[in-house]
Amino acid sequence: MTTKSLAELLHALGPTGQDHAENAVSISIERVTADSRQVDPGTLFVAVAGRQADGHRFIPAAYAQGAAAVIGAYTPTELANRGVVLPAGACYLQVDDSRLALAQCAAAFYDYPSHDLTVIGVTGTDGKTTTSALIEAILAAATQTVPDDPGAVGVITTVGARIRGLERDTGFHVTTPDAPQVQRFLADMRKAGCRYAVVESTSHGLDQARVAAVAFDVAAVTNITHEHLDYHGSRDAYVAAKAKLFRMLAQAPPKPGAPRAAILNADDAGSYDALRAVLAEETATAATPVAVRSYGVAGHSARPGETPDLLAERVAYAPDYTRFVAHWWGGQFDIASRLIGDFNVYNVLAACAVGLTLGIEPAVIQQAIAQFAGVIGRMERIDRGQPFLAVVDFAHTPVSLERALLTLRTLVGADGSGRPGRLIAVFGCAGLRDQAKRYLMGRVSGRLADFTVITAEDPRTESLDAINAEIVRGVRESVNEGSYLVIDDRATAIQHAVDMAAPGDVVAAFGKGHERSMCFGETEHPWSDQDAMIAALDRRKVSTEEQFR
Repeated sequence: MTTKSLAELLHALGPTGQDHAENAVSISIERVTADSRQVDPGTLFVAVAGRQADGHRFIPAAYAQGAAAVIGAYTPTELANRGVVLPAGACYLQVDDSRLALAQCAAAFYDYPSHDLTVIGVTGTDGKTTTSALIEAILAAATQTVPDDPGAVGVITTVGARIRGLERDTGFHVTTPDAPQVQRFLADMRKAGCRYAVVESTSHGLDQARVAAVAFDVAAVTNITHEHLDYHGSRDAYVAAKAKLFRMLAQAPPKPGAPRAAILNADDAGSYDALRAVLAEETATAATPVAVRSYGVAGHSARPGETPDLLAERVAYAPDYTRFVAHWWGGQFDIASRLIGDFNVYNVLAACAVGLTLGIEPAVIQQAIAQFAGVIGRMERIDRGQPFLAVVDFAHTPVSLERALLTLRTLVGADGSGRPGRLIAVFGCAGLRDQAKRYLMGRVSGRLADFTVITAEDPRTESLDAINAEIVRGVRESVNEGSYLVIDDRATAIQHAVDMAAPGDVVAAFGKGHERSMCFGETEHPWSDQDAMIAALDRRKVSTEEQFR
């Protein structure tokens, strides 16, 4: 069990904490948390104000459960004005930013594990998880000592965490875990002898300081498109949240032998110039110079006339693979991947750029990419012997849905029967999230799918009818009423899509991907698009067999 004195943790907070550290030497801390339900004797409880609930309300409960100390963002007087009275003699420290304090104390509690690892951060709107897993595969291949060695690498993504190939229970839902979890995973990676850590960094995770105390060495961005404006309020604020990863990169303490580099998508107008500007600003005062590397596809640069450092040429797409030639600052090499679609070319390029920046040999990168089978819920094929293609994909933004549909369009009618085939899309939009994208996603599906089934996707406390009506408004811009259907129940919607499919068709369920629950009201119910698709395909098979008995 890890134990630290409160004084050791307070030193991580700078002058504010150091002023109180002298009186905290005798207080032992065995856990750091912002979740009052996890508080027991020896816990440092850090109260943070969330969107749904203010953690400061739970300070009395934390003390009652045995909290050794509490950190919050309000003074005792401000707490009293909010109806929160501190017990007599309670150890309480007020800071300006309790979220940042949570991250700093958690890092100190675990002895700053990121300082002993080469840490790669990955952010962006789409492709973060796939890119993180590709980087993991490259670094695992580079650190293998025997054929079955999982490699000296750990990864934290929104799908899960792995340490030297072993899955870890994360318990989080489509975002970066909280700061204590991040630091604990990094500490476990260090203990397991990992050399590298890959940390997928969402805009929520960056904005809420969940990775604030992580010392990054390399930061990569996939793209920045329309998403999470319900949370960030504006596109500028969303970009600024993503940019925090690159600010932290520039401010991180130097590590012997570790490069310091930013990996940017030269073809993404939404991120390239903005992040270049942030890096120029930060590099002026950075302790360690930050090299900037760019990647892109020939003919697609956001800055015509500027050649990316890593360039894909002669890109060839097939139903089951993608090939291209990678030109980099040290030469060129061929890439063959089982991933499909132009968006995966960018994911592969970003991962290759990270690997090359870290000094990984192209031959190792080639092998790792060729063997990489994909990520659960990302263009995942579900095969139960049906005469058409069934896919589960996480696409949940207008841009990612458009890219997914364009990719799947190339697979329609690919069964060799000569039948033209149809592309059937099943999706919804989440409640209490960006409302503008509902109409936009409907418009994309109306334009690119042959038939759209609109259904539930985490409606939460919003009206499902209202959510679906906005999607319908977008779909109807491009199609008539005979080309779409609203089926509220997601299992029934997937079943309908499967039942209407014929040989050569493509049926794709979008939006849930790897997720294992769906939220109605304030309750998370077990859910899996993969299980629903398998059940639908099996029911169709049984029904078909019975017709011919």
